Amino acid sequence: MEPSPPFSHDQAVKNLLKRYPFDALEFLAPDIWHARGRPSSVEVVDAAVAKDDAAEPGPGQAMDLALRFEYSEGPSLLVVLVEHWSSAAKLDLLRTARYYLDLCRRFPDDEILPIALVDDDKPYDLENTILRGAYGYPYLIFETRLVQIPALEMDAYRTTFNRVALSFLPNMRGSRGVDTVLDVTLAFLQADDPDGVRLLFAFWVVEGRLNSMQQDDLNQRLKERDMPEIIDWWRQEGIEIGRTAGVEEGIEK
Repeated sequence: MEPSPPFSHDQAVKNLLKRYPFDALEFLAPDIWHARGRPSSVEVVDAAVAKDDAAEPGPGQAMDLALRFEYSEGPSLLVVLVEHWSSAAKLDLLRTARYYLDLCRRFPDDEILPIALVDDDKPYDLENTILRGAYGYPYLIFETRLVQIPALEMDAYRTTFNRVALSFLPNMRGSRGVDTVLDVTLAFLQADDPDGVRLLFAFWVVEGRLNSMQQDDLNQRLKERDMPEIIDWWRQEGIEIGRTAGVEEGIEK
């Protein structure tokens, strides 16, 4: 049997948002959700970004994720661009602005909402606007919506049925580590979503920054609850029990 590929934290976030796009909209843009209600449909937009110069070198010519929602009434379309940053120090608004302009070209009649989703291990005082100009006159003003997971209060979401919000509970303020990961697991199972547990359990462990001792405790409590198969699921994701580095490497990747 071939070894499992290393856990990708960034890919896990994309999988989460694509699997539950309506929950993603409700969690990341509750004001729009409350004003417009549930969209009638959603599609994942091609993440490739057109180069202005075909000879331009280097990576980074793909957005993290863009979701296109359609409504039956009112403005018909909304494109939500989500750029995920596991490290607040790497937040790059100019790069997001470039992706935003690309979407403006591709969807000239759509409303487009940019979101910077930051799940660093602690909240930071981050700037959400970039302004560039000359001789005191602004020529570029770009603002993005910041959603910092560690700055959110877990108590505000602990009774939610929103599976995107639930998945970030282990990294919110007030998280109880192993207890919170188990609470999220049970919430998914009560929602009859075992496939979600299989896909996301390793992500919850990483979001909760569980060290090796906490991982041991988590596995013991899973065995006590007669859920040993979950241990195999998250080991298959490339995180090895007993290695704190497994969590750290998952975050870095």
